[in-house]
Amino acid sequence: MSVVESVDSVGPVQLEMNLAEGDMQILPVSALQDPKEVQKEQAEENERLLESNEELEQIGNALEEDPLPQPEIAELRNEQTEEKQAKQLEKEPLDEGLDEKLLEEQQNKVIQEEQLEITIKELQKEEPDEGIDQSPMGNPQNEEQSEELLRRKLIERKLQNEELQRQQLEDCDKTQTEDSFILEESSLEAVEKRVERHLEERLEEEQEVSVCENEKERELNTEQEARPEIVEQPEKDEENEGTLAIDQKEVEQSKDVHLTEPDNRVENTEEKASQVSREEQTDLPNDTVRQALRELLKKLWPDRISTEFELERASAKGDNYLGVVWRICVRPEGSLVLKLPPQNSVRRKQFFARPCFLRESLAYENFLPLVAEFQEERNVPVEEQFTQYARCQACRLDEPNECIVLEDLCRAGYDLHDRFAELPVECVRLVMRAYGKLHATSLAMKQQWPDRLKHCQSLVDIFEQRRDDHSLGVYFENLKQSALGSLCSVKDHHYVERLEAYFGLGTFFELLLPLIGGKNCEPYAVVCHGDCWNNNIMYRLSKPEQDNDNKGGRPLDVRLIDWQLMRYASPITDLAYFFFSCTSRDFRRKYYKSMLETYYTEMAQQLTRLGESADELFPLQAFNEQLQSKCAVGLLLAMMVLPIVTMRGQDVPDLQAISELIEAGGTTSLKGAGFLGSGNEDLYKKRMRDVIMDCVDNEYI
Repeated sequence: MSVVESVDSVGPVQLEMNLAEGDMQILPVSALQDPKEVQKEQAEENERLLESNEELEQIGNALEEDPLPQPEIAELRNEQTEEKQAKQLEKEPLDEGLDEKLLEEQQNKVIQEEQLEITIKELQKEEPDEGIDQSPMGNPQNEEQSEELLRRKLIERKLQNEELQRQQLEDCDKTQTEDSFILEESSLEAVEKRVERHLEERLEEEQEVSVCENEKERELNTEQEARPEIVEQPEKDEENEGTLAIDQKEVEQSKDVHLTEPDNRVENTEEKASQVSREEQTDLPNDTVRQALRELLKKLWPDRISTEFELERASAKGDNYLGVVWRICVRPEGSLVLKLPPQNSVRRKQFFARPCFLRESLAYENFLPLVAEFQEERNVPVEEQFTQYARCQACRLDEPNECIVLEDLCRAGYDLHDRFAELPVECVRLVMRAYGKLHATSLAMKQQWPDRLKHCQSLVDIFEQRRDDHSLGVYFENLKQSALGSLCSVKDHHYVERLEAYFGLGTFFELLLPLIGGKNCEPYAVVCHGDCWNNNIMYRLSKPEQDNDNKGGRPLDVRLIDWQLMRYASPITDLAYFFFSCTSRDFRRKYYKSMLETYYTEMAQQLTRLGESADELFPLQAFNEQLQSKCAVGLLLAMMVLPIVTMRGQDVPDLQAISELIEAGGTTSLKGAGFLGSGNEDLYKKRMRDVIMDCVDNEYI
C-alpha cells in the first residue's frame, strides 16, 4: 500500500491506494494520523479546559472574599480571554496544508471566542434584573448585588462554554466521519462510473457487431432477391428451353414414390440461406436450373397447382467432396435430390468437376438404364436384378447449368453407415452381392450387346485424364511419404522394405494407371462403380416390427451412389477399393476370403440368369489371378481416401482454399492441404499400416 499526497485544490488530502485490489480511497489527513497523537492532543485540550475552569472558580471565590470593582473584573476577563486565544492559536496553528473544512471550523471557534468576549462586555452594560437596586456603584449594597450577579453570570457562561466546546468536539468528529464517508462514496461512485462506461462500451461493440450481421443478412437477402427465391413461385412455361431430359417411364414410376413429409424440412429458406457459408451460397442452383426444376415438377406431378419447392442440405460436411447435394422438398408429395457440380470456377477446375459430372451423367442416363433394359429383356426376376442404385429423374449437361435429379433414398429408409464404426458382416455381404450382379451384367452385355456397350468400354479413366497434372502428381508422390510414415522403422522393418521397393517401381501415376486400365485386363474388364468408399454406399435396415426379435437394424438392401469415377476396368478395382477403405484389418482377417466367395458366387449366378457361364466368361482361376495382379490398386486408392475416411466433419478443410493454393502454383501434402492433422493422424496411421501389412502378407505388392 502506498500513500500519495494530493496537489489538487481540495487542500490537504491524501490518497490511499490498494495496489493488489486496484481500488483507490481518498481520506482526510486527520483520518491518517497516528491514534496516539490524536489522544495526546485531546488530553492537552482537556487540560486547557480544566485550567480555564479552575481560573474561573478562583475568580468567583476571590469575588466572594474580596469583590473587585467592575472595571478590574472586565480587564481581568479580557486578559484571560486573550491568553486563552493565544494558547489556542499556539496549539492549533493554521498550517498551509490544512483542509478547508478544518480551517473553517477553527475560524468559527475564534469567532465564538470573540462573541463570548463581547457578551461579557455587554454584561457589564446590562440593566440589573427586576428587583435589584440601580444605585450608584459606590453603594455597598449595590456593589454586593452586582458582584453576585456577575458571579452567577460567569458560572453560567462557564457552563455554556463547556457545553459549546463539547458540542464542537462532537461536530468535529461528525464532520470528519461525514467527510470520510463522502470521500469513500465518491470513490465508489467513480468505480461505478468506470463499470458503467465499460458496460456501455461493450454494449456499443455488440451493437456494432449486430449492425454488421444485419448488413450481411441484408446483402444476402438482396442477392436472393436478385435471383428467383429458393421457395419457387409458379411461372409461365417456356418453350422447351432450359428443360431437363426426362424419361417418361421414370415419370410414371415417380408418381408413387415418397409421400411422407421430410424429416428436416426448411420452414424458412431465406433464413436458412442467411446462415449458410459463402461457399454454400455460391453452390445454390442458378436461375436456369431452377426453371428446369419447375418444369420437372410439373411433369412429375401434373395435378399440382403450384411448382413451389424448398431446398435444404442433403449431405453433411465431409460426406461429399466432388459435388454439392441439395434436397428438393415438394410438399405434400415428397422430395427429390439435386446434385450440382461446384459453382466456383477455381474449385471446378482443380477438383475436375466437369469431367466427373459428365461421367456420372453418363452412368445415370446411359449405362444404368441399359443395365435395366438388358435384365428385363433377359427375363431376370425383379428381385434378382441389379437395382442397387438411385433412380434418376432428370439430367442437364450444358455448362454451367449441369444438374442431376435423383430419387431421395433417405425417404425410402436408406442411410450412410457411420464410417467410424465397424461395418457389419451382413452389410459387406450385401455389397458383395451388388457388385457381383453389376459386374456379371457387364460381362454378359459384352457378349450379347457389344455395340451398345462400346461407349462405356472406350471410357478414359478420370485419373488418366490428369496424368500430366504436375500439382496432382506432386501431391500423389507426397502420399507415398505419408504411407511410409505410418510404419515403425524398427518393428515394421520388413513392411518398410517391401513398401519402399514397391514405390521404387515408378511414380504414383505409373503405379496406378495400369491397375485401373481396362485394356490390359481383357477379357475380364467390366464397367465398375469406381468410387467405393463408405459415403458412396447406403444401407436400408429393418425396423423392429420386421424382425422376430423386434430389435430391428438388420441390413435388408443396399444402394450404390455417386458414379463420378465410373470406369472400365478389372472387377477387382471395386472389390479392393471397398475392402481396404471400408473394412478393418481384423474384419479382413476373419471374413475376407468368405466375402470374396460370396462375390464370386453371386457373379456366377447372375451370369447364369443372363444366359452366360462363369466358367467361360470369368473362371475362378482367372478371378484369383486378377485378384493377385490388380489388388495393389486397393493400397493406392486407400492412400488417397483414408485421410478423408478418418476425418471428422468439423475438421474438413476449406476445399476452396486448397483449390486457390493449387491454382496459384502451390503444391502441398496431406498435412499442407489439411487432410491430415491432430484430429485424424493417429487413426489414419493405424488404418494405413493395416492396409500395407495386408497387401504385403497377401503378396499384392
